[in-house]
Amino acid sequence: MAQPLPAKSEDYYPQLSAKSINQPINTSCLCINVPDLSNLRHKIGLVYLSGALPCFENFGNLPTHLVCADAQVNGKPASEVLDMIIIPGGSLVESASINPAVAKEITKMAQAGKYILGVCSGFQVLAKETDIGRLSTSPITKKGLGLLDAEFKPLICTDRVWATIVDKSFLTQQIDQKVSGFHCHTYGQTILHKEARPIIITHAQRVNYKKNPQDLISGITNKEGNITGVFIHGLLDKNPTITQSIQQSLDITPKDLQEIKKANTELLKNIQSEIGISTNIRQQQLPTNQTPPKLILVTALGSGSGKTFLVTGIAGALKKRGYKVGVLKVGGDIRDAVSSLYLTKEPIQEYTSIKIGESGWTPLEQAIPLASHDYNFIIIEGAMSAFTGLLNQNYSRPMSTAEVAVALNASTIIVVGCDKEGIEGALISTLNYIKTLQTLGVKVQGVILNKLRISYLTEQTKQMIHQAFQQAGVTLLGMVPRLDLEARGMIPEIEIQYEAFGTQALNTAEECLKIDQLTKIATPPQITKIDYDLFVAKFKNLITNHTLSDSKGD
Repeated sequence: MAQPLPAKSEDYYPQLSAKSINQPINTSCLCINVPDLSNLRHKIGLVYLSGALPCFENFGNLPTHLVCADAQVNGKPASEVLDMIIIPGGSLVESASINPAVAKEITKMAQAGKYILGVCSGFQVLAKETDIGRLSTSPITKKGLGLLDAEFKPLICTDRVWATIVDKSFLTQQIDQKVSGFHCHTYGQTILHKEARPIIITHAQRVNYKKNPQDLISGITNKEGNITGVFIHGLLDKNPTITQSIQQSLDITPKDLQEIKKANTELLKNIQSEIGISTNIRQQQLPTNQTPPKLILVTALGSGSGKTFLVTGIAGALKKRGYKVGVLKVGGDIRDAVSSLYLTKEPIQEYTSIKIGESGWTPLEQAIPLASHDYNFIIIEGAMSAFTGLLNQNYSRPMSTAEVAVALNASTIIVVGCDKEGIEGALISTLNYIKTLQTLGVKVQGVILNKLRISYLTEQTKQMIHQAFQQAGVTLLGMVPRLDLEARGMIPEIEIQYEAFGTQALNTAEECLKIDQLTKIATPPQITKIDYDLFVAKFKNLITNHTLSDSKGD
């Protein structure tokens, strides 16, 4: 039995009531033009709104039409045209992206017995409400459409997972069948009410950053079985039993499926040509193919430096210039890569997460060749600082971003948050950091000074900073002023609104960073076998010698 909700819960966005659904809306959201597919026997829609991740997975290559802010398909209401609609993941709940017109069409499809699938954030849209107050002293609830009798509370899971089908729906026909995929959510505790049935149970190994095996409700349906929500990404892509269930439910013949896949191919081309959603920013002509691809690794002096924000901007700027950009994350928290994927329109791959110790998905020596096959520019975002985990002897190597950098001979860029030490302290810390990394064999090529208060920096001081890094053998790629990113919705660790975060990141990269210089710094990945024990011993020796020399100086 579900626990009663707190008497005072905060709702930052209007509830999608029957009254608000009938109100006029702003339909300025750009809907990508697609070919007329009116003769297609089965039409499967994909919600395409700000904050959505339409390319985060392929959804079995089944979507044939887009549902944008006007909620129309080929000039008609979506509910009159579509047989099924998919609501993808993203920040739809945090961004309140499901406007009244789209909500009305989804509701009409539900009432008509048509099929609806919500994935992750799309799952939460279909439910009653979600508490997004993970780091808040009191719940912060966002209302959903109430089509699934459930609610959600904070619970983090970012692992590849196995799960079991436990009941039937249009999506799940084979009870006890094992399925796989991955989780990438922050609000994953599912609380069921009497009108909802669980259909999938995930057997998670890591929850809330810790190894804590437990079974989680990761898929539910309504009593009729035509409305389903799931947390597992890649469910349609990795599990034939799921797509076969959909085909059976919709009576899709092999010939129909061939036509659907053809329409989906054209749909994806149109979607992927745009950077972000409804921005009307298009990818420029692709540059000459690069074999092997270029690669950079982005690290920082510590958490909170702005790595994710700047990697997102760099990825978008490179996409805009025509590169096919792959973003990988050191460690298991793949949520950090999602904001980049929002702009680049690339899916999460099994190699998106580079394994260090027990955290992450795919070993380095497997991940990089796979990424090199798919992309011509690879960005690797480090975990915390470059050295974090280096002294941890409990797990197999590598355990740190620095080890990954050396093992790849990667051109490394350091992001420096200057908000806590000021520019003066940040410069001293960064120059020491660079020297230590270089001594360990890390190929430090660039630095970005972030969160600067630069109003008092004279041209002479700026020139001195450039010269200091130049003497250290490093290029200053940009000086980014302190931006107002402290609000909820702009901090990935709390919650994120991908359209706001991505847009500001892209604009910042274009205005403040030397992107063309960055592409020259990037070099092909070179997987090198290194002696990790020797690497750690060298690091310890640096610490000891530094400490001894400091004490002698006293």
